[in-house]
Amino acid sequence: MDSRKAGFTIIETTIGLMIVCSLIVVSVWNLKDYQARIEERQTLQWFKGKFKDSMNYAYLNREEVKVVVDSKYLQFSNGKSQIKRNLPKTLTLNSGHQVFRISRSGETAPRTVIFESTLTNKKYEYTIQMGWGEIVEKT
Repeated sequence: MDSRKAGFTIIETTIGLMIVCSLIVVSVWNLKDYQARIEERQTLQWFKGKFKDSMNYAYLNREEVKVVVDSKYLQFSNGKSQIKRNLPKTLTLNSGHQVFRISRSGETAPRTVIFESTLTNKKYEYTIQMGWGEIVEKT
């Protein structure tokens, strides 16, 4: 009769543990990138939505709105309030610091704002059309 017991050796256990740890590390790394992508997407959607809201606000309230697009933040302000949002670290402004105004009639001059993602290596170009300033997105 053979006195050896059936089971895993220390080498087999170590290899199995290394595989499980590798899978956990890859999952956590991908989750981090996923969160950064979501933050970028939310910031860009916020910019588009807030710009459109500001156009409507200027027209309906007959108040001028100032828009600041900077390398670190986005800011919308009127006579009563100011809303500022920081850009994610993975999103940079390619078009340089810009300040423009939405007139009391809700109109603005044409502009192009370009963001670049260091995470996805994509450029997001937003062209603001003249007059009633529809914002057109190109990626």
